[in-house]
Amino acid sequence: MKITKKIMGILGTVLLIVLIAVLILMFNARISGEAPSVFGYQIFRVSSGSMEPELMIGDVILVKEAEPIDIEKGDIVTYKGKEGDFSGKFITHKMIEDPQLVDGEYVFKSQGIVEGALPDPLWYEDQLLGEFVCKVPFIDSVYTFFLKPYGLIVFILVIMVLFGYELISLIVSYKNLDELEYEEKQKEKSNRKKEIVLSNEVELKSDDEDSEK
Repeated sequence: MKITKKIMGILGTVLLIVLIAVLILMFNARISGEAPSVFGYQIFRVSSGSMEPELMIGDVILVKEAEPIDIEKGDIVTYKGKEGDFSGKFITHKMIEDPQLVDGEYVFKSQGIVEGALPDPLWYEDQLLGEFVCKVPFIDSVYTFFLKPYGLIVFILVIMVLFGYELISLIVSYKNLDELEYEEKQKEKSNRKKEIVLSNEVELKSDDEDSEK
């Protein structure tokens, strides 16, 4: 029973840390406008239909950092646009050719897959953010929610509740520890009293035997 309770406590702590980390990443994305990144992975939200039906508007995708040499034709990649309508935007499109090395720098050609899509303006290796890994359904809902105006308020409330819960748990743990220490001290006192009583009884018995002699 104690082992199960301990395991549940550890799992609860891990989930709490993960949730707080996700919330912080989402909050940071909302404030800075940058994509949240952890251990070389970034999260992006699809905001156009240029990759339909493979990637739909609102999908949240996971992108892993990649080297230009690892990218090839057919890969879905994310880069930061610098020209025309793409300027300053995160673009996730499919490579239509292998990257070409020109004057010591890789040049990329990509394009959306929706019918009628035109090739993107040429872009370069310093714009590459990573390669598409997968869609993340659960994060989609969380990401969308925390990008809304009231998301910040809920974020603060969630952090306060989680912090309060952990604080209460900590206080209860210390209280239980104090109670255990108190019980141990009481047991020690009781054992000492018993030892003293037994010692006195032995001394009295010895005195009686000596007087009889």
